[in-house]
Amino acid sequence: MIPHFSGANQLAKVFGYTMAPWPNRLAAGKYTFRESDIQALNLDADGNANHGLLLDQEFEIESQHEDKLALSYSFGLDSQYPFAVDLQLEFELHEDSLLVRAIATNHSGQAAPFGIGFHPFFLLGDRFEVSAPFTNRVLTDSRMLPVSDEEISGLALNQDSAEVAGLDTCFYGADAITVLRPDCSFEIRALQGFDYFMLYRPDEQIFEEGSALAIEPMSHRANVFAEDIDSTEIAAGDSRVFSYEIRIL
Repeated sequence: MIPHFSGANQLAKVFGYTMAPWPNRLAAGKYTFRESDIQALNLDADGNANHGLLLDQEFEIESQHEDKLALSYSFGLDSQYPFAVDLQLEFELHEDSLLVRAIATNHSGQAAPFGIGFHPFFLLGDRFEVSAPFTNRVLTDSRMLPVSDEEISGLALNQDSAEVAGLDTCFYGADAITVLRPDCSFEIRALQGFDYFMLYRPDEQIFEEGSALAIEPMSHRANVFAEDIDSTEIAAGDSRVFSYEIRIL
């Protein structure tokens, strides 16, 4: 069954959205790289620059086939991210899976910071189980910015779990999340470059058919450009590959 979007819901805009050149939130939209202070312009209600800079940007179609699609976008002309980094996205459909690959190539002549995440929503239905052997949960403040980590012994949720309502949490320590529904089972698996998963359960209805859960593979945790930008560096002339898959079990 292919879910349909609820036409009145603005959250449908970020279905499958590519979060780059940083994933998730950036406090006050400010970061410093190589002694240059940079300011992002579009801040959310909490004063964060959320989900990077690509929401309203158009990608070039590099190639399109029945089971493959390649898109590209070139950064570097925006004062919010003045680095010549080319991003290529590849989507490859197999019989039982969708492979998503991103390749970021730094053409700026100097090191450049870069992080990425994806924002797919999944239809849960009335009964479901979500599980993963995570080892840590990221704790946040009132602005949803990381403040500390907490050790956990895996994640196991279902439709009756109290923490499902309002879930908006980053986890790490596992490379896959499994979702079980009465009619199907699938997993979201990080293959390369993704160390974190953000799980977000919106209060609003995304799909006409029922409730949704965003399961977001991310290369770095939120606010990384403010807290640990050196960890995101791509050397001049280098490329970095990020990939994940959605697989029917």
